[in-house]
Amino acid sequence: MIEKVVLYLLNCTLFNAFFVYRTLNTNKKVKYKNFLHEVGRSWISEFRNRSEANSDDLQLPEKQTTPRRPKQDPPGRLSGNFRIHKLEKIAGVVEGKRRYPARQCIVCVANKKRSETRYFCKFCVVLLHIGSCFERYHSVTNY
Repeated sequence: MIEKVVLYLLNCTLFNAFFVYRTLNTNKKVKYKNFLHEVGRSWISEFRNRSEANSDDLQLPEKQTTPRRPKQDPPGRLSGNFRIHKLEKIAGVVEGKRRYPARQCIVCVANKKRSETRYFCKFCVVLLHIGSCFERYHSVTNY
């Protein structure tokens, strides 16, 4: 119901603008339909110009996603250099179902244990628990 009222008022406003335009420009014979098309084109071009001007200023934040695990283990997995292996939290989804997402730990899955974690190794791109699973994955060949 409100939409109909708003559209009616918009139509009245446009018709009044057409009447004023026609009164001020007596030498031009413009039909109402052509006037509406020109108004629409000017609104679209104005909107495009504004969006192009604001696109440099406003940058939407990129959606954070957690990368997928590679099919093979990375070559630096067993290097023993724990400085390059850092645990980070899985990126949460703002509008999604879970605020604090969790997935299955790869070491626990290999040992047929069902357990979820909220962390992954940034270098290896593998989901791991803090502590024993992290150490086991980076030190033992068959974890």
